[in-house]
Amino acid sequence: MNKVFGYARVSTTDQNLDTQLDLLEKAGCDRIFQDKITGISTSRPALDEMQAGLRKGDTVVVARFFRLGRSRDHLISLISEFNRQGIHFKALDLGVDSTTPAGRMVLGIFSALAEYDRENILEKTRAGQILAASKGKHIGRPKGINEEAFSKVKKAMESGLSVNETVHLTGISISSVKRYRKQLQAKTAG
Repeated sequence: MNKVFGYARVSTTDQNLDTQLDLLEKAGCDRIFQDKITGISTSRPALDEMQAGLRKGDTVVVARFFRLGRSRDHLISLISEFNRQGIHFKALDLGVDSTTPAGRMVLGIFSALAEYDRENILEKTRAGQILAASKGKHIGRPKGINEEAFSKVKKAMESGLSVNETVHLTGISISSVKRYRKQLQAKTAG
């Protein structure tokens, strides 16, 4: 049997969930999950627990649309995942209901706006990289090998030190240590 799950969140411990809980109870939720956590926090124990229990045909209801996700993109991602899994979504404050054509249209618009923003950011980033390159500036990891660092990693590897021990002793970044070790292992294997 399909279930209706409610989700409520407030950003700080001094805020009250009562209004959201009242609306969710009136909406007929079988179970209500609650988080008292900031919007930017990636940890949402109650949301994670709710998601783990969702099954195809279930419905997720929120009293306030933007209380579900930590950002607009996270919200759209969650709703897209619900849609992919066959889970319905309702936001009481906006009257959005993914089981109706109008609700699907509104969610589609949000999704399209999020995609537009992502593409816009990527385009600006690429333009900045091209401009920097045209001025002779290198963006990203330095090209080639830092011979001094490479030599230190080689000695550490020959001494049997782990990646973390090498990082701690030399101060070389973990990504560089791993990259240099990989290059050294390729040379000895080849």
